[in-house]
Amino acid sequence: MISALATWFAWANVNPPALVEDEMSYVFQSRLFASGRWTAPSPPLPEFFQQSCVLTTPAVASKFPPGHALLLSVGALVDWPALVPLLLTALTGALLFALVRRIANARVAVLAWIIWLGDPVLLRFRPSYFSEITTTFLWLCSWWALLEWRATRRREWLLALAAAIGWGAITRPLTMLAFAVPVGFVVVRDVMRTKRWADLSLAAGVGIAILGILPLWSARTTGNWRLAPLALYNRDYMPYDKPGFGVDSTPPRQALSPVNRFTYVGFFDAHVEHTPANLPRIAWERLAQIAHDEWSGPRLALVPFVLLGLFSLGTAGAFALACSGALFVGYMFYGHEAQWTLYYFEGLSVLSLLAALGISAAVDWARERASIARSPSRLFTQPIVLASAALMLLTGIELHARRLIQQRNAGWTLAFEERLSQLPKHPKVVFVHYGPRIGPHAAVVTNSLDLADDPIWIVNDLGDRDAELMRYAGPRVPLAFDEDRLEFRVDRRLLGGQ
Repeated sequence: MISALATWFAWANVNPPALVEDEMSYVFQSRLFASGRWTAPSPPLPEFFQQSCVLTTPAVASKFPPGHALLLSVGALVDWPALVPLLLTALTGALLFALVRRIANARVAVLAWIIWLGDPVLLRFRPSYFSEITTTFLWLCSWWALLEWRATRRREWLLALAAAIGWGAITRPLTMLAFAVPVGFVVVRDVMRTKRWADLSLAAGVGIAILGILPLWSARTTGNWRLAPLALYNRDYMPYDKPGFGVDSTPPRQALSPVNRFTYVGFFDAHVEHTPANLPRIAWERLAQIAHDEWSGPRLALVPFVLLGLFSLGTAGAFALACSGALFVGYMFYGHEAQWTLYYFEGLSVLSLLAALGISAAVDWARERASIARSPSRLFTQPIVLASAALMLLTGIELHARRLIQQRNAGWTLAFEERLSQLPKHPKVVFVHYGPRIGPHAAVVTNSLDLADDPIWIVNDLGDRDAELMRYAGPRVPLAFDEDRLEFRVDRRLLGGQ
């Protein structure tokens, strides 16, 4: 409950809007799933409706695999998309506590949870609709299922492990492939020792059945079960955006809208630089960025405890650290800016465990040195209480700072929505003219579940071609929107000058 409420507080909105193109795409697809559909029909003149991370032809749908959006659809059913990220955060916090208590003790579990709750990198992305929120929960589910299976050898835990990894694979394939390597090694080794081949076969069947959603998703979206929406989107808009080294110089098949052009140029250089010769430098830059974001300011005090925690790490904790390492290695095959630490979101919980183990070890040492009594009357002189209080204070500071950043980041989007709501209620077409400061967070062109019945179309301004779209717009009034000034005006040019 505290994990969910703290995240909601940091999100700084009762019903938070999606701010980044990826989030918008996931939320849109969740609304499609909630309506009982895989896709929406392609709009007339799709170039007007070009939206980052969303296909507009041959159908309208998210480019991303469907696992995360399928879960988000539960929130879409009640018109509160934030419901599922908050529930997943609550479950992740609970699982983290349970796992650490299992492999260490309750004291370490409390400390790890507090540190996790205030982790700056996790706080940056936890109040959002990014799919890493789902895969993080699935990582922890997988760890718990693996521990239970190894302890009891009960078949249902191996099936649960396969289901968690399978759902992760239809959510973030590269992330779960990296995770599956160390997990698969342990499972196959144990199966070879115990001869539980029937159990492994059933688990593989569960995983394959879930993976079967992907070709179905492709067939319903692109019309070809072998052509994934992500592959089609990249071919149309960002041919170079794929794992590998160097850059694919194939030009996009579609003319790019201002937002897609900004994204194309912004990520292109990262792929150009992503060559085998540059890997040592790239690895160092990514590690340095994670360390900077994790331990800047007062949180620098946690670094000695993280290092100390390495010496207290048991077998299960070392395996979790290996999974995080596999994730880092996996993304070495993908070019991205070092600042985008979201790709390592799932593996960062282990840092909280390390810091908690280090603090617990230091507390034990301090207790032995000072010979502090354990009586209730001396409760508030106990080092563990003081450490917990200090960590809670630090977490509170981080939550408040994130809330302020979130309010600032959402300012433009909320201002646009407010201006739009103040317009007269008649049907309209809003032609968005992006200004020179265009960036990924000012992407307001959106697609509709039912375009013909939607009173508001928000589309790209294509200049002289705008009149073509108005032929399909019926009674909708054309409005020009200036992104720089946040201003709407009736486009009399499209009304015939009247």
